[in-house]
Amino acid sequence: MRPSPSSPSFAKVILRIFILVIIVMLGYQVHAVNKPDPIRERLYELGYPDEGFIFSNNTIRWSDGHLTILEGDYIEDYPITAKQAYEILRNYLAEYNQKLKEYDMRIEPDPETLSEKREDDNLYWVFEVYVYSSSSKFFAGLAYVNRETGTVKIRGLLD
Repeated sequence: MRPSPSSPSFAKVILRIFILVIIVMLGYQVHAVNKPDPIRERLYELGYPDEGFIFSNNTIRWSDGHLTILEGDYIEDYPITAKQAYEILRNYLAEYNQKLKEYDMRIEPDPETLSEKREDDNLYWVFEVYVYSSSSKFFAGLAYVNRETGTVKIRGLLD
């Protein structure tokens, strides 16, 4: 006859569960920390540095998207960063999203489409805006955030 297998002790079971939970938490932490930031990646593509600033052609490009233009003794400062512009735009669209919520829809800017535009002697951060409905997504227009004042204007469906 075989001896019956002994069941593990309570302490061993708790230790194994604790180790498993720690491994899962560490895996999640590594994933969360290494998650790429689409706005920072887009800023790099637009010629902004990863850290510090770049000075060229009388323009200082800061790593967060802040822009300073030097023209003789005159300094133009555009303090609205790319992330601030994204948050300003999301707050602006919050009212629309409240109305669209009853239809199971939402409207959001795409951070991966960040670009810059000069129009009417103003500099803007520009995002493409999309309407999401369950599993579909369609283009709703372009959102412009003034880099000096933070005001928003939208061209497209919300015009």
